[in-house]
Amino acid sequence: MIQPPVIVTFANQKGGVGKTTLCVTFANYLVTKGVRLVIIDCDFQHSIMKCRKTDLKKYGEEQVPYEVWAYEPDDKTAMTSLIEKLHNDPEIDVVLMDSPGSLKAEGLVPMFVNSDIIVIPFHYDLVTVPSTASFLLFLDRLRQVVGDRMNAQLFIIPNLNDNRVGKRSELILWDNTRETFSNY
Repeated sequence: MIQPPVIVTFANQKGGVGKTTLCVTFANYLVTKGVRLVIIDCDFQHSIMKCRKTDLKKYGEEQVPYEVWAYEPDDKTAMTSLIEKLHNDPEIDVVLMDSPGSLKAEGLVPMFVNSDIIVIPFHYDLVTVPSTASFLLFLDRLRQVVGDRMNAQLFIIPNLNDNRVGKRSELILWDNTRETFSNY
């Protein structure tokens, strides 16, 4: 029987928190370990795919360590078909999915439900913390609706954090955020 690839999704409804950067950095790390992978660029901006096209022009296809597929997350049926196709591909060990900074795409539900790991980067700021909390509540509700079909482990990663910087009130907020998010 074919071992399905591990699906790691980088997600948060807030844009600009480092989803794409972490996705590519992790891909580059995995390649150095000999892992066969593909990145599915589902962000509406498709910045990973744009960079890949630039790299192909500059270095050629023989220098490409992994494939990048651009994919629109709006179509729930197409996303479900993509996940099914990936689950049956014996050439892939890991799938890295870069999701959009929005929850307004119907294909996100099958993406999240079928993910093995969801990496949630966030910044400690007054806009990102509540937005990330809302995203975690969304995932919690989704898990309640689909039950055992969703088994993703969540990794909540503070990005651009320096405990030496910040007003006392911000440091307290950050400590409370860390404590609350650790419940997930």
